Amino acid sequence: MAQRDPDAVLARYRRARRQRAAWEGLWQDAIDHTLPQRDRGAGAGGGRRERLFDATAGDAAEQLAASLLAQLTPPWSRWFGLTPGSEVAPEEGGHLGESLKHAEDVLQGHLDRSNFAVEIHQCYLDLVVYGTAVLQFEEAPLGASSAFRFTAVPLDEAVLDEGPDGSLDVTYRRSEATPAQLASRFGPDALPAAIAEAAAAGDAEDRRHGLIEAVLPDGVAYDYIALLEEPDGAHGPPVLAEGRFGCSPFITFRWMKAPGEVYGRSPVMRALPDIKTAK
Repeated sequence: MAQRDPDAVLARYRRARRQRAAWEGLWQDAIDHTLPQRDRGAGAGGGRRERLFDATAGDAAEQLAASLLAQLTPPWSRWFGLTPGSEVAPEEGGHLGESLKHAEDVLQGHLDRSNFAVEIHQCYLDLVVYGTAVLQFEEAPLGASSAFRFTAVPLDEAVLDEGPDGSLDVTYRRSEATPAQLASRFGPDALPAAIAEAAAAGDAEDRRHGLIEAVLPDGVAYDYIALLEEPDGAHGPPVLAEGRFGCSPFITFRWMKAPGEVYGRSPVMRALPDIKTAK
């Protein structure tokens, strides 16, 4: 398929990455005035360190994130429900309702045993500061206490774009991993020969390689491709894995947006003039 061509995927990622650059200065400004102790800004290359003498903005951002957690997805109570749809016949609704109640209990148990509460809270904090947050939803390894595994994707790793219907469902994630980490995730046979041989010889076991994971909608489902950013000789970027999903494993949400914008606008962005005045 055309959108699984590694060179085309890499080109689309780099184009979307260039478009994201216009937001990075604003993101860095927001993080500097609310969470200055954070290691780095979202893609801003290391980040500045502001001398802040007022913690009001940081406290307010953390309190708003905690309020979102308590109001939308409280860990201490059930915040979702399953009910029969309107197309279900009334005589079947009672029996189906019992089955759905059992499904609710099973789903709640897996969420309670997973890391959802910790990761979604981090997403709410990104939502308040950056205006955009990304939560990765995966199946946990066999034998884990929960069937689910969640990851709050740092915004400096996420590059977003809108799909064919205007939805925010084109997602690229760029991370870095050692050969051992790549082999653990994708299998040792997925590694290019040069990387596998160097790692086996102990020459590059600590070297980190740029990994790009792309989830691309085609109007019916989502294509997935994982590739290394650096080319493998004349063969282009090495592909580590390919697949197809019925729905995207990345859950992306925004606080608010203006027409024509891909990334969201946050409460911190709106309050930045006042925050700077108060500091």
